[in-house]
Amino acid sequence: MRPVTARSYALAALVAIGLAIAIVGVGYWPGIMIDDARWQYQQSVDNSYEDWHPPLMAWIWRRLMFIQPGPAPMFVLQLVLMCGGLVLVAYWLFKRGRPQIALAVALTAWLPAPLALSGTVTKDCLMAGALMVATGLALMRDIARSRTARGITSAASIGFIIFAAALRLNAVVAGLPLLLAVLPNALTRTKMRTIAFGALSALMLFAVGPLINLVLQAEKTDVDLSLIIFDLGGITERSGVNAFPELNVPDPVGTNHRCYDALEWDTYSTWANKPCPLGFERFQNAKDDDDFNPVHLWLDAILHHPLAYAQHRITHFNLSTAFLVPSGPAFTAWSQSVPNPWGYRIGSNAIVRTLTAFADAGAKTPVGWPIFWISVALAALVRAALMRAPTIVIALASSSFLYGLSYLVLGVAVGMRYYFWTIAGAAVAAVLVLGEKNFGRTPSAGAATVIPAVIVALPTTLAILARLLS
Repeated sequence: MRPVTARSYALAALVAIGLAIAIVGVGYWPGIMIDDARWQYQQSVDNSYEDWHPPLMAWIWRRLMFIQPGPAPMFVLQLVLMCGGLVLVAYWLFKRGRPQIALAVALTAWLPAPLALSGTVTKDCLMAGALMVATGLALMRDIARSRTARGITSAASIGFIIFAAALRLNAVVAGLPLLLAVLPNALTRTKMRTIAFGALSALMLFAVGPLINLVLQAEKTDVDLSLIIFDLGGITERSGVNAFPELNVPDPVGTNHRCYDALEWDTYSTWANKPCPLGFERFQNAKDDDDFNPVHLWLDAILHHPLAYAQHRITHFNLSTAFLVPSGPAFTAWSQSVPNPWGYRIGSNAIVRTLTAFADAGAKTPVGWPIFWISVALAALVRAALMRAPTIVIALASSSFLYGLSYLVLGVAVGMRYYFWTIAGAAVAAVLVLGEKNFGRTPSAGAATVIPAVIVALPTTLAILARLLS
């Protein structure tokens, strides 16, 4: 390709990413604060942290308050991370002589759900941004000219992966493939070494959150009970047998039937419109009285009622991913902050209205369905493996797929924000494996096209039929 043409593609890529960050930055300034963000910001103001939401994010937010109070600094940080990561990936492609693919990567910044969700301060956006930067840095390592530069980019990539792991429990499954991809080759040269260091890496990533909680002296809120209570409620509903501990509630099965909603656990929460007698507060009090061990109770219920547990989990995952449902998702992104003591709000403007409409329109197509992006991530993973793609590309596809799939067992609520990384990571991975022609192609190159196409087409077709026939 002629240098002038290549530079034109590179400039177009920068403009695409820059325009996305500018439009979101201007339209949503100073950033939308939902309930989670309001809660976290209050902890930043008080310099007192809880572990319901990542205390590290609140701690960083407090440091950013010296720049400007309010959501703006955190809003800018998550925008810069996501767009910065895309710039790094695009630059890697440009240096490999693939400027057209670099532009395609840049255009993923314009996907409806991530674009509109980027206007809201959430741990999901921040985590996705950290993982995208980690991916970009890992790719940059491959074109670094010196050992020192490769070491710096690898260390920085690992740092961002660890940071992401501190933001969500299931971020561990997203970060592990990327971490293994950037470890020195000597540590992953054989299968046994890969398994050994994979296990050690997983333990390290799992330990990040508790360690930070300890360092910041974050108050324990028993956030893990949300998953346990939700699953116990689902098992009780599906099996007809009470899986809850003794909570002095007459007819617990009937009571649970009135409380249980496969959509989310909120009906058991302290903020439910109508508190459930089997809900969080009573459950937590009983646990504090040392009447039972929640984890043991949870595992015992799963072992004794595996079918009920599976029905509950699959039903929730189906709703969460907008798979076999009559319509939806009904909601993608926020357009205004919740009321807060500091009065932070965004002004009504055409940009927010347009992006909200854009996201809502996307939700009526496969582009707005999490199940579509989970299948895209899996298809990209299969194609990358068959085409002998660089390890980091395989890791990116694995990361986005495993993270989306993790909500099958860890999900307690629905929302597009939970799949932010799956969408962003899957989109970039798909562009890389579809557009890159320099991978080590194999005799199964035909299968590298057919199999991924089927992986995407089958669930997407079923999802479309579910909507048409409902």
